[in-house]
Amino acid sequence: MSRAGNSAGRLILLSVWAALFWAVLAIGWGLAVRSQMIVFDGLYSLISVLLSLLSLLSFRIIRKGQSKRFPFGRDALEPLTIIVKAIAIGTLCVYALSVAVMELLTGGREVNTGWAVAYAAAATVGCGVVAAYLGREQRAVRSDLVRAETTQWLMDTVLSAGVLAGFIAAAVLERTGYERFAAYVDPTMVALVCLLFLAMPLRLLMHGFREVLFMAPPRELEERLRRCVWQVQQRHGFDDTYLRSTKVGGQLVVEVDYIVGEHTPDRSVEVLDAIRREITDGLSDLDYELWLTVSFTADRAWAE
Repeated sequence: MSRAGNSAGRLILLSVWAALFWAVLAIGWGLAVRSQMIVFDGLYSLISVLLSLLSLLSFRIIRKGQSKRFPFGRDALEPLTIIVKAIAIGTLCVYALSVAVMELLTGGREVNTGWAVAYAAAATVGCGVVAAYLGREQRAVRSDLVRAETTQWLMDTVLSAGVLAGFIAAAVLERTGYERFAAYVDPTMVALVCLLFLAMPLRLLMHGFREVLFMAPPRELEERLRRCVWQVQQRHGFDDTYLRSTKVGGQLVVEVDYIVGEHTPDRSVEVLDAIRREITDGLSDLDYELWLTVSFTADRAWAE
């Protein structure tokens, strides 16, 4: 396994242990102070643990590479895992939103704001540290699974900061004689956070389906591929080029068809193999597992 592979596995495992710690802490603390918001935070962290374990399992299966049963590798597990994560997080948000709305309609919920503020402050700092560390390390790993873990921790940090602001507001209301309004703060925060969070699983879902359906890669990546194959076309005098590409997890699949014309100077096998090597070297800095197919034909019908 490569150093990048080891690093990705280590980061996912770190995310698992950190999420488990916050899950246990938040659920216990939330039940003690009767805060649905803190319990929701704990349930979110608990689901994050299960999803992180799923990510770790998928990562280890993907690292096994090609086999007789998986001749094109196992990279499709990565977007499939992301789809499962998106559905799980979205389901939790919808459930918590429905509970929060019911509590708002029945008079809200009283919370021990002093202990709630203490938890929210600790959670904001703790989650922020984990998110910052994963965000810094994942730049060198370039793994969608680690990127998804980082996104989850960023969401947790934003959630905790919002909860902190809300509980401070509730404490101010209590101390100024507006206890009745303070009871609505906790379920209101849950509802707002759930509505905000629903955007993230939708983005993850779209990202996962793009790769499962073998759609074109992100625009900047596709433009980089087009520049590379076009430069080769100009250097070697091909009449035209057809490019098809997709990204599935850490695998970049590229199929190039060059149209050989009457004025293409050299058509020897050695030169054509050298062109394949030229493209491979030109894309080596992308840090993906490159699955490259380069074909040459004088009949455009074979390329269309």
